[in-house]
Amino acid sequence: MDQEIFDWLLMLGRWLHITVAVSWIGTSVFFMWMDRSFKPNPESTRPGHVGELWMVHGGGFYHVEKLLLGPTRVPKELHWFKWESYWTWMSGMFLLVMYFYTDDGGYLLDSNISPITYWQAVMLSLFSVFGSWKFYDSVWETKIIKTKPDVGHILTLVWFVAMTYLLCKTLNGRAAYIHIGAMLGTWMTANVFMRIIPRQLLMVEASSKGEPVNQDWGKNAKNRSTHNTYFTLPVIFIMISNHFPATYDHPHSWLVLLCLTLAGAAIREYFVVRLSKPQRAMGALVFGIVLLAAMSLYTHS
Repeated sequence: MDQEIFDWLLMLGRWLHITVAVSWIGTSVFFMWMDRSFKPNPESTRPGHVGELWMVHGGGFYHVEKLLLGPTRVPKELHWFKWESYWTWMSGMFLLVMYFYTDDGGYLLDSNISPITYWQAVMLSLFSVFGSWKFYDSVWETKIIKTKPDVGHILTLVWFVAMTYLLCKTLNGRAAYIHIGAMLGTWMTANVFMRIIPRQLLMVEASSKGEPVNQDWGKNAKNRSTHNTYFTLPVIFIMISNHFPATYDHPHSWLVLLCLTLAGAAIREYFVVRLSKPQRAMGALVFGIVLLAAMSLYTHS
């Protein structure tokens, strides 16, 4: 392919990726904030009423009410938030293939890190994206996780640490970081495509027929959505990490990535629980900032 056309495809692909990612993450953050801000209206007589919220923006007031599916009648027009997620993943995978699978894996391999071959690297790449989703999803679909979610968190964390170490010890530094981002991004989009939307469809279908709605579907969808919000800051960092070789070129790049990911999740925890659990939120914020400062010193020592 002509190099100029190749560069244009990369530029347009990255432009699209950033645009739809901003839309998706912004929507996710907004809905998480709304869920924390709804307050029950004791005078409401609407079936399924959970709470309501008044906002002001753009010269007008917005009145939003949250209703549970089941007792609530399904409206004729219902907006689904999903394509922001799908396009983020599709454009991200396009960039991953264009950057790392072309030029005989020039940006994928590093002989100073490991003697892995091009096709071995491609297989590892695909496994990190699709095999990781299979593991993560299997864990969170296990029945025991419903009563013992901490087991799921531990298993997910162990997998994340293992994959980070494996990729950073096998692939080119930038490629390793981007593949961890692709892994998390796949978890997020697959959560939407394979778990959140299908279960919400079941709830809407049951509600439209006047049948009882299994609220476990809603709880599961909410659980996956909550996972996604904690992945957002780590994924954003990884998206910009290729500009900062002090991180991905560090001798302990895997540790740097783990610590920065943990810092991002901790800071996101602050925003998630700052209204309901202010003390816990402040502790998470301080921890995240201290960890960021420690990594700044560690990577420049």
